[in-house]
Amino acid sequence: MRMNKHAAPAKHFRPWLTVMLAFVLTFSSFAGIANADEVVTAINFDDAPSSAVLYVDDDTISLHVDATIQGATSVKDVTADSTWTSSSSSVVKVSGGVLTGLTSGTATITATYKGYKATLPVTVKYLYDKVTLTDGSTDLPVTASVNLGDTLDYKLIGASSGQSDEDVTDNATWTSLNTAVATVDDGTVTLLSAGETTIVAKYKGRSDSIKLTVSSPFKSITIPTDDDLLELLTGDDPVTLEANAETIDGSTIPVVDTATWLSSNTAVVTVSGGVVKPVGAGVATITASYLGASGTLSVVVRPAYEALNLTPKEDIHLTLQDASVALTAEALKGSASAEDVTASATWTSSSVYVATVKNGVITPKGVGTTVVKATYKGISQQVNVTVYPTVTSVKAAKDTLDPFLDDTVTLPNVSAVSISGETVDVTNLTSWTSSDTDIFDKVDGKWTAKQLGTATLTGTIQAKTVTITVNVHEKPLLLTPEQANVSVVIGKEVKLPAITVTYESGNEEDVTSLVTWKSSSANLIVKAPNIRGLQASSVTLTATYLGKSTTVRVTIEEEITKLFVDTTVITLNPNRSKSVKVTGIYKSGKSVSLAAKMNWTIDPETVASVKGSTFKALTEGTAKLTGTYQGKSVEISLSVVPKLKKLTASTKTLTLAPEGKESVKASAEYDGGKVTDITKTATWTSGNPKVATVDDGNIIALAKGTTIIRANYNGKSVSIRVSVK
Repeated sequence: MRMNKHAAPAKHFRPWLTVMLAFVLTFSSFAGIANADEVVTAINFDDAPSSAVLYVDDDTISLHVDATIQGATSVKDVTADSTWTSSSSSVVKVSGGVLTGLTSGTATITATYKGYKATLPVTVKYLYDKVTLTDGSTDLPVTASVNLGDTLDYKLIGASSGQSDEDVTDNATWTSLNTAVATVDDGTVTLLSAGETTIVAKYKGRSDSIKLTVSSPFKSITIPTDDDLLELLTGDDPVTLEANAETIDGSTIPVVDTATWLSSNTAVVTVSGGVVKPVGAGVATITASYLGASGTLSVVVRPAYEALNLTPKEDIHLTLQDASVALTAEALKGSASAEDVTASATWTSSSVYVATVKNGVITPKGVGTTVVKATYKGISQQVNVTVYPTVTSVKAAKDTLDPFLDDTVTLPNVSAVSISGETVDVTNLTSWTSSDTDIFDKVDGKWTAKQLGTATLTGTIQAKTVTITVNVHEKPLLLTPEQANVSVVIGKEVKLPAITVTYESGNEEDVTSLVTWKSSSANLIVKAPNIRGLQASSVTLTATYLGKSTTVRVTIEEEITKLFVDTTVITLNPNRSKSVKVTGIYKSGKSVSLAAKMNWTIDPETVASVKGSTFKALTEGTAKLTGTYQGKSVEISLSVVPKLKKLTASTKTLTLAPEGKESVKASAEYDGGKVTDITKTATWTSGNPKVATVDDGNIIALAKGTTIIRANYNGKSVSIRVSVK
């Protein structure tokens, strides 16, 4: 076996690593034994007095604890590791060896470390026997009544027996229990409003206080005016008001300069030192306040004008290459003439990046949209301004328009390609002209179809043009196909059915070549002017023109070789209907019912109408019904006759002698009141031919007796009683 020549060094490395690990573990064990064997023999406070004195709210005392360790040559600071307690935590608080005096008394502080304790008695005292509030010369009472505007400067004096009094005002902590009424800073009290508060001064655990009742020295403030309402117009000069305060004793003093003035709506008026300046239309309240008293005045500011008009007032569309556009601003009021305020109005642009405006002159600067606004004496008006980039080409969304007569039309959108290659909507930038304003033109700002015909619209944008053809039509009512049903032999072409449009005016027009055709199935190919069927199926063919549509049912089938109709003669009364049956024979020999699919014509059309395979009689007369299918046809003769109501005879009874003769007449009465003599056409019979016979109304008596002579016609009959004597 071949040995790995790189394996030998690892054999020498393993013994050395084992020795090192053993050394490290042994050293660590010795260190642990040394710490575990530390023996504390005593603890003591470092440099602490036998007893300590603290003062409330004064400096603290920091204690340090040293531990004596057996075998050690120096002590160990164990302050942070000791447990600290106070025998009276309400007197002295201890934390980490730091002592704080809270109130007068005594307490013992104990530090504990590993079973050993060190103690220190502590006495807590007040630095002062008391502190007293004074006004600088006299001690303050427990309560006091003061007026707003009074100057209050208090001092705090600390007193200790056997020592001189000490002014501790600056070092004391001052507090107002109601800062809405008054605030205090190093003894200086600032009165803010009527009410009550307590001023508290505290120093070294001692405190004193005074309760203040704060009142206004005034009953009220009045703002004298000619009326209770100050009426101003936007743009008026400022108005200076006066303010007078009435004191408790009834006297009056002016406070216009010292009062605090406030406007409830600075968008309407501003006020400072009693000077009121109108800003904008509206209503506001002016308030003057001084030392707890206040007075108000209502102010109304009305526009100096009713309206501000800009010319032009429509949105403005410019390109970066266009020249500046000048707006005119006119102020209007009542019946007075408009006042040109272009130069005095304030003009602003919401985006100076897009366009700037100065004295009404708009200058395009960058692509985008901005709002240009004119403001004058509280009224304003604005227009939208859009700036477009330079374009290289333009295109309309539609090439043609087909409006109806008198319709107003929204022109199609226009897009352009900028020099940066981006597509931009320039619809509003496009300027349009009509080639024939009699046919299509703007009326009251709207493009209107004025007359039947064709006109060309030309749109211009930055010297680029686009055209649209406008065809003005009559408004259609409906489309009517020449055939409601079309049969197409598989694989053969037939002509598309003719389509007629009927307009609102009643005019009709053949629009077969103008309609848009759509097939419901790929089995029928539409390629004007023909259609071709591919597979046997039923297909709906839809023709659309000027928003109107009609459908034709197309049957793709075998070739029909013969047609048979169940009747060739029909007689009907007016408003009566009759269905016919038509059978077709396919080339394969199969038969099919075709009556409902036939294309029927009626000549004349006034005699009857047809729906599917049912004919309805309309008026009296005769007509020829022709049904065609796949180029083959059948014919039916139609007679429309009035409906017979009853028959009447010229007499109801007749008496004759034997061999006597008498002629009678019979009449037929129809709907509508028509009466016809049917004597010659009726069928006459005798109930007893031995008594009498009859022929075309001629009665011959033969022998004595009675008989009934009847005339029959179209299912009706009339009787005559004949007696032979």
